[in-house]
Amino acid sequence: MEIISHTAAGRTELKLKGRLDANWADHVGNAIESAIRAGQHHIDLDLADVAYLSSAGIRVLLKYHKQLKSAHGVLRVVRPIKDVLAVLELSGFGMLVAEEKAAAPAKLQAAARQWERNGVKFESHEQSAGHGLEGRLYGQPEKLASGQLSAADCSRVRFEAGMIGLGLGAFGEDPTECRSRFGEFLAAGGAAISQHTDGSSVPDFQLTEGQFVPAVNVLYGLSAKGEFPCLVRFEAAAAEGGVISLADLVEAALEDLQALAAGFVVVAESASLVGATLQQSPALANGQSPWNFPAVRDWLSFTTERNEERHLVLIVGFAERQPRPDTCAFLRPVGQGTNAQGHFHAALFGYRPLPKGNIGLRETIASLHATESARAVMHLLPDERQFEGVGQSELMRGACWVGPLQNFSRAPQT
Repeated sequence: MEIISHTAAGRTELKLKGRLDANWADHVGNAIESAIRAGQHHIDLDLADVAYLSSAGIRVLLKYHKQLKSAHGVLRVVRPIKDVLAVLELSGFGMLVAEEKAAAPAKLQAAARQWERNGVKFESHEQSAGHGLEGRLYGQPEKLASGQLSAADCSRVRFEAGMIGLGLGAFGEDPTECRSRFGEFLAAGGAAISQHTDGSSVPDFQLTEGQFVPAVNVLYGLSAKGEFPCLVRFEAAAAEGGVISLADLVEAALEDLQALAAGFVVVAESASLVGATLQQSPALANGQSPWNFPAVRDWLSFTTERNEERHLVLIVGFAERQPRPDTCAFLRPVGQGTNAQGHFHAALFGYRPLPKGNIGLRETIASLHATESARAVMHLLPDERQFEGVGQSELMRGACWVGPLQNFSRAPQT
């Protein structure tokens, strides 16, 4: 089979020539997926030169039709020959065939403000509500280095839909019972995800359901409550390497927001993630520093090489240009590209296309959990050592909800 791709006016056309059967279905699927991963959400399949369509071919068409529909895009079949059209209609999938006067791809909303920075294209959408975030601090992160963290340091935090947060924590009714499970967690949009350290290979999660609200026993962490006044969409296809580093994204958002401190929720296609994940609960350190060498190898799993496999990633974080005394212990350098200090956690999901334009945070978070669970949770940290370093986390395109942080107050221990 021959596959020719052409993109114009916001739509990609794949012209196929040959037989769309089991032998070629995966090749066609790969061509469609490559277009989607390149940011194309309106795809036409020209079947004028396809003489045969089997059930294997129909299955591929349906897969990407559903995937693009969930991302507010569309996959259309155009110019099918009579026999292929009959197969589609008899199979009940005639809806895939485009009408002659099909609607053009939706244009960007007029309210979106657009700009470019270092080859990355941005568009900013004002949200209907939101004037900023009120921050809270929990626990004493400096105790981690000395091995002094314990269940007695816990605060039980309910993460309602209007809250974001991250830190070290665990799910459970009793902090003492959680002693062997404390690990990285993040929360946003009415969902909380925790990478427990009891040997669990898959992160656990809680979602807002009816009257149920996710609750985390937090050893230490940060949270913020409020509405995001701004959604920043970004596309790095024209940038160097086709990516934007986490530090550059943080800097661009702070500049656009004209804020010294901000809270972030990012849902994006990742090119690589760099960071670390706890392997043991810090509540089991018993006064011994987890950072002593060589024991640190048993406590932390580090990123040792760049992983170029693309995923959809949920990132929650906080950044501050001039950290205040009470927040210094919670923040670390974000990386080259910004002078801000920050703290960012990421949950990794399988790849799927992300809708374009102005999208809702809570709806987007809910869609992440609709079909699968997170595969991992990690603390994003730059590794910028001169020779051995693997660099920063890098993203390709996505959505960044950002809001100014008004202040951080110390939460009472509960």
